[in-house]
Parts: sequence; structure tokens; C-alpha cells
Amino acid sequence: MRRILPLLVVLLALGTGAIAAPAPKRILFVGNSLTFWTDIPARVAKVAQAVGHPIVVASVAYPAFSLEDHWVDGRALAEIKKGGWDVVVLQQGTSAEAESRANLIEYAKKFAGPIRAAGAKPAIYMSWPLLDRPRDFPACIVSHRKAAQAIDAILLPAGEAWMRALSKEKRIKLYSDMIHPTSIGGDLVVITLFFGLFPAGPQEFTEDYVTKIAKALDMQATTRDLFFDVATLAIDEPLEFKD
Repeated sequence: MRRILPLLVVLLALGTGAIAAPAPKRILFVGNSLTFWTDIPARVAKVAQAVGHPIVVASVAYPAFSLEDHWVDGRALAEIKKGGWDVVVLQQGTSAEAESRANLIEYAKKFAGPIRAAGAKPAIYMSWPLLDRPRDFPACIVSHRKAAQAIDAILLPAGEAWMRALSKEKRIKLYSDMIHPTSIGGDLVVITLFFGLFPAGPQEFTEDYVTKIAKALDMQATTRDLFFDVATLAIDEPLEFKD
């Protein structure tokens, strides 16, 4: 199944005599069902709209695809080569085992060349382990960090945010099955990706800013503060693991 989202353009309204709005940030997502499950790219765009960031998103995502599968398939590469993207987000599965880590890094490197040639910045969307393999969290996190370091990419540490959330509240329902997120789990992914793609300084990160994001995702009050906390910590204060 091919999932290419219709381009979602969010532009700030202009009044008479107003300064022209900045060009939208154009983001392409390349991944598998962890990208299209709960419609992650469109929800990132919805959050960006809520806080006034103009954005265009598109997605090339197929069930169970790795980056190697995308490379061989060619459709994601063709989309990248069209150009016009600011960021290309690369996502595959857990990648906790040595072989899958090497595969992630190898194909992140292969994609990085065409991404930069098209004028974009690569980003690595960190996934999480299977529900029954929580012991794989550290290896999963390290694999994605190494991939991001190998290509000087933006790291979007959704997997680390999941680990932090589950360590604080073990009963929170992030998984809908063995790997895919519930709508709540998707909220945490969206927040982490958004914060990584649109860093906010202390002056911007106000209660009003938080409220707008939470309203855009229709977040439950019981998860809002937890998710904002673990997402920002995963980005700003990453956990240390021995490789």
C-alpha cells in the first residue's frame, strides 16, 4: 500500500499592509506504518498550524518497509530528487540488533547524499521496541543516535520519549498492538517530532504555546504535562547508554 499524503499547506493569513508570511517549511516523511499509523505527518502539520508555523508535509510510507526497501523500491528517492524539501525524515523499525543497526546506518548514509543534493536536511525518526521487548530500548536508542551522527542529521527521539514515559507511568497505553501506537502514543510521537523539527526557545515556550498544541491534538489533561516533559528531556537531556 502506498501512502502519499496530499500536500498540506498552512499559511499565515495576511492583512492589508502586513509583512509577507515566511515560506512554509517543507517536510517529506519516508518510512513505514510507524509513520502513517495515526497519520503522524498530518498531525505534525496540525500542531505547526496551531502555533503559527507555516508548513507543507508529504509522506512516502509502506507497511514493513526498511530504508533499504525504500532504496530498492525507488519511489521515495524519486520524491526526494524532485527537490523543494527543507527536511527529509527517515524512519524504519526498531533496529536494535547489530545487523539491523548496521543496515539503518548504511541506508541512512545512502539517502543522505540525494537528500543534501536536493537542498534538504536529513532527520532520523527514532522508533521504539516491540511491546514484549522493553529491554531493547537502550539498543534501539543507540542505533538511531549512531545513524543520526553518521549523517549529521536532526535526531527526533520519539523512542527515548516512549521509554521515559513508560518509566514514569507504566500503565499508560502507548501501544495499540505489538508495535503500533495508540492515538495517545501517536500524540507523544507527534510532540517529539514537532519539537525536534521546530525548536522553541524559552520566550516561545509559554503556557499559551503548550495549550495550543494540546488543543490541536485533543490531548487528555492527564498526559499533557507528562508528554511535554519527556519529549523535551529526550531532546535536550538525552539518556546515556553504554554501547
